[in-house]
Amino acid sequence: MAGESGSTSTQAFVEGVRAAAEGTPYAVAERPYGFDLTIDLADARWLTLTRAHGLERVLTHEVHVKGGGRYGITDVEHTVRYGAGAGADGAASLGASRSVSRGRLLRYSRQVELGVDADTGRLGKVLDDRFRAGEGRDLVRGVARELGWQEAMNAEQKGGLVVGIVALVLTVGVFAAVGINALLR
Repeated sequence: MAGESGSTSTQAFVEGVRAAAEGTPYAVAERPYGFDLTIDLADARWLTLTRAHGLERVLTHEVHVKGGGRYGITDVEHTVRYGAGAGADGAASLGASRSVSRGRLLRYSRQVELGVDADTGRLGKVLDDRFRAGEGRDLVRGVARELGWQEAMNAEQKGGLVVGIVALVLTVGVFAAVGINALLR
């Protein structure tokens, strides 16, 4: 893997993130471009939670390591939906669909389920799950900061910024033209 920051190697960065992810639902997988930080569905604790509560999204933070102690993070969200049951004609059917979103994802969700405890008969929280897309990025950034690494935009982020600026300029241009046209009438 590429990227050195003084005496701090890419491997130290990877190992630091791996240590910081210990005890969380995240796992680190080394890749040719650096590493991925993703929810570890192979761990039964997290797989059971996602299955039991119908969670359909898996977020991976692709960490691209660059030269000179620089890195970039791209969020990749995979959405998976499964379905099984009787089709319109009564025959058994099984289906699945998948979609992928890439870039910088800003998402927060909270799922709270209430239930009655079988032993006490009291109403209480069965599930109180929070998800914030920036949680994994914060974990990576914390380790990078300790090691003296600097975050840089990836090509996807730069491309998105250019597209956003062009869209803004076109939108302002259209509104200006409409405004000028209205004034000239």
